[in-house]
Amino acid sequence: MSDRTAVLTAQYVALTTYRRDGTPVTTPVWAAAEGDSLYLFSNAAAGKVKRLRNSSRAAIAPCTATGTITGAQLPAEAFNLTNDQMPKVWKLLTKKYGMAARLFVAYDRARALLRMQPSAGIVVHLSAQ
Repeated sequence: MSDRTAVLTAQYVALTTYRRDGTPVTTPVWAAAEGDSLYLFSNAAAGKVKRLRNSSRAAIAPCTATGTITGAQLPAEAFNLTNDQMPKVWKLLTKKYGMAARLFVAYDRARALLRMQPSAGIVVHLSAQ
């Protein structure tokens, strides 16, 4: 299996984003692939969302649920998605993760009903190799 395929099919991926001073910050996340892109969600106030506002520079690698990297780290670009793109993110994640993802969708809808900030979507495009 190629490094690219390993990342696109991994149960968990380690998303690395970079602070303004260049310091890498790695976080394990769920991600669902569509083509050569990965879609994921995060709390809208999370550091990774804030860091992506400043720079799209990222890296991605397969990992365990606790963040132990299990394969090659690949360069990528990551971008925050708009709220109207979240249904696509939830659809892809629900298809891959089933009931567990549905619980997050329900939680996100409940937050919206309470006028709380909904989850943020992120798309990660793997760089050409």
